[in-house]
Amino acid sequence: MSIVVSYDFAEILGLLCAEGSHIVSYSNYWERKNGTLYFRRNKLSERIEFYNKDINLLYHYKKLLMKEFNYGANITKCRKINIGNREIIRKITSYVILGHLSWRLPEAIIKSDDCTKLRFLRGYFDGDGTSSGTVRFFSSNKIGLLGVSKLLENFTFVHTFQGPILKPKRKPAYVLQISRKDADRFIRLIEPVSKKPKSKIKI
Repeated sequence: MSIVVSYDFAEILGLLCAEGSHIVSYSNYWERKNGTLYFRRNKLSERIEFYNKDINLLYHYKKLLMKEFNYGANITKCRKINIGNREIIRKITSYVILGHLSWRLPEAIIKSDDCTKLRFLRGYFDGDGTSSGTVRFFSSNKIGLLGVSKLLENFTFVHTFQGPILKPKRKPAYVLQISRKDADRFIRLIEPVSKKPKSKIKI
């Protein structure tokens, strides 16, 4: 049975699995209110942060947030977009635990229809993929990437799972590489925003 997740929300989840983090912090500070000084202890602050170097993708993500949540986000000078609205944070984190090593393929995406799965794949690929040379996904999160592999199998995309790739002072990395014969079909189906091939992929 399919679970209804909007297409835009599915893409938001894909982008956040690739490049998102849920940051929670506590702080102590003095605050003056109505002329009286108060000491605030363990004041909770949280946000969902999305970072990407591609300014076009940032504007696209900003547009998705407006369409899905009517939330007007700003792009910082460091090319980040922060969500500080607690209600939106609660909704997103009810579907997925964010963090490069923490996220897993959301159950709602697994049980969704094919169009929703493709929108998730678009978001994740735009965040952690490349179409330069070959079509590949990269992650240090083995379990999360294996979930993406299951989605690719759903559409019969022939692909390989590679890794761990070990480099000094870095976390083990994993790669999903789509076969050259399926690369063109993959790009055509997901219609990436950021990771469009510069030239037609050779088959």
